[in-house]
Amino acid sequence: MWAARNGHRDVVEFLVGRGADVSLVDSDGNNILHWACREGHLETVKLILSLNVVDINSRGWYSRTPVMWAAENRHSDVVKFLVDRGTDVSLVDRGGNNVLHLACRGGDLETVKLILSLNVVNINARNNYGETAADVARVYRRQRVVDLLVSRGAH
Repeated sequence: MWAARNGHRDVVEFLVGRGADVSLVDSDGNNILHWACREGHLETVKLILSLNVVDINSRGWYSRTPVMWAAENRHSDVVKFLVDRGTDVSLVDRGGNNVLHLACRGGDLETVKLILSLNVVNINARNNYGETAADVARVYRRQRVVDLLVSRGAH
């Protein structure tokens, strides 16, 4: 997990070759894929998924999926790769946040545009606190994201 978190793809590959169990989770329920996505290490993400051991939609801390971590942490290249590999962007975390809510929290305009282009997530969906993605963007002072969402019909 530490090697994946720090983007050491070669170390991950070495350890897997020596029998490392990549299906293990940490005390928060995060696996190796969650960590690689959270930190934005695309080549490591590719390696992990090529092993066909970890579920691309696995749930970790707060019931978050790898794509949620990538979206919140502004890694649009990882989000795109996961989308291309069939990740489910319609899932929500324990707080009712979908991937758009989390992308708005992170504030990366390209990630938000990518998620909107999929036409899967309701732009005005509310989380468990009654917040829309635009509300989250406002709270985190992501004005460019707010402007984009409003231009696409967000409340």
